[in-house]
Amino acid sequence: MKVTLKAKTDVSVMGLASHAARVCYSINPETLNQPIDIKARLFDPGHHTTLQHNFFTFFVEDIPVSAVAFGLHLVSPHYNSDQRSGRYSKMYNAPDFGALRDSLLTFYPEAPADKIMAWVEKGVKIYQDNIAPLTELAAKQIKSERPFVAEKYMIQNAPKIAQEQLRIFISQLAPTALDFTVNLSALTALYRVAWSDEMRLATQQMADLVVAENPEIGYMFDTNKRVTKWTPDILSYQAKIMTEPAVKILGTLGDENDVATEPLADSLDTLPFAPGTMKNTQFLVQSEVECSCATFGEDQRHRSIKRSAPAFTGAFYVPPLVAEAGLTDTAKNYMQEWLDLAKECGHDVATLISPYGAMVKYKKTGDLNALVHEQAKRTCWCAQEEIYHMAVKLRSELKNKIKNESVLARFAPPCLARGLCQEGVRYCGRNLKAKENYFPKRKI
Repeated sequence: MKVTLKAKTDVSVMGLASHAARVCYSINPETLNQPIDIKARLFDPGHHTTLQHNFFTFFVEDIPVSAVAFGLHLVSPHYNSDQRSGRYSKMYNAPDFGALRDSLLTFYPEAPADKIMAWVEKGVKIYQDNIAPLTELAAKQIKSERPFVAEKYMIQNAPKIAQEQLRIFISQLAPTALDFTVNLSALTALYRVAWSDEMRLATQQMADLVVAENPEIGYMFDTNKRVTKWTPDILSYQAKIMTEPAVKILGTLGDENDVATEPLADSLDTLPFAPGTMKNTQFLVQSEVECSCATFGEDQRHRSIKRSAPAFTGAFYVPPLVAEAGLTDTAKNYMQEWLDLAKECGHDVATLISPYGAMVKYKKTGDLNALVHEQAKRTCWCAQEEIYHMAVKLRSELKNKIKNESVLARFAPPCLARGLCQEGVRYCGRNLKAKENYFPKRKI
C-alpha cells in the first residue's frame, strides 16, 4: 500500500486555522501570517471547526478493497472519495498472486498463507473458467430485457455485466486505488480511531505526509491512538445461498403529508440545500438490509445515509446469470471454505480476504432528501442488478408504509420522475413507455 499527497489547501494550516478563529471574535481579522497558539487555544479545547478549512487529497494505491469498504469508507461521512472501478483491476485477468501474498503477510505474518492463497486462486480460476459463457448469457439477456439498446452498447456491456456478477468469487484482498480527500480534523480523528492494521497503515502514511509539510502540528498525531481492533461479526459459520438482497423497514418518523414534493429540475441534487425542502429532513426511515460485499461498497457512496456496523451473515449472494450458469453449488462450497478459514484465522484475516459475494447485514437511517437521491440513482437501470433490486425492495416496503402518492412518486429514476433519461449515450435501452411495470426483476 502506498499513499501520496496529491493536493492540499494552498494556505498554511497554522495561518488558515488562526484566521478562522479570529473571524469568530474579531471585527477586523488579522492576516493569514499571524498564527495563534493552535494547540492551546483550538486543538486541546476542541474548537476543531477551525481546522476543517484545510483539505488534503491523497492518492491511495494498492490498498485491499476490503480495507476501503471496512475501513476508509465505513463510518465517517466527512470525506470525498473516487475509487477505481473493479472492472479495471488486474485481479481478473492477470492477478499477481505473489503481491497478494505479500499484502496478506504484511498485515498478518502468522496467517496460513498457503491455505489462504489456494482459496484466493481457486476463486480467480472459477471466474476465469466461466467469464466467456457468462458473457454470452449477458449478451442474450441484454437483447431480451432492453429492446431498444444499440448493438455497440451490447458489445461493450455484456463483458462488464458478466464480470460484475462473477466477481462474487473474487477475494477483496484484491488491490484497488482511490483519491481520498479529508479535512484536517477528520484526518486526525480517523488516525486516532483506526481499527485494523490496514487502516492504521493508510492513516499513518497520510499523517506522515501532512506532518512532513506542517511539522508544527505533529502533536495532533502523537497521542491517544486506538490500540483495540474492530472487525465485523460473523453471525453463522454455515454457508447458505441467497439470490436476492433482503430489505425490511424497521420504522418511520415524521408526517408524510408535511413534506416538499416538487420535482427535481435536473441531475443536480439540490434537495439538501434548498429551504423549501428543509422539512424533508424530519421525515426519517430506518431499514435493515442484507446484501453482498460488492453492493455494500456501492451503498457506501450515499454518505447522507447513516449505517450501523455491518456483520457477515454466513450467506453468499448468487446473481441471476451465475445461477443460470449452474454455479450455485460451487458458490456455496466456496463460501463454506471462507467460513472455515474464518474460524481458523480469526475475523480480522477473514475480513481482509472476504469474497465479494459474502453478504453483510446492517441498518440504514435516512431522511426523505437522502432517500430521494438514493432512489433516483439506484432504481435506474444503469445501476447494477443487486443494488437496483435492493432499492426497488425498499420502495415496495415504503409503499406499504406511506400512502401519500406524491411522496412515493419521488422514489423513482429520472426517466419516470421527469419523463426523460439523463444518461445520454449510456441509455439502457429499456422501453420507457411501458409504465405499468416500471420496476421489474432484472437479470442484468
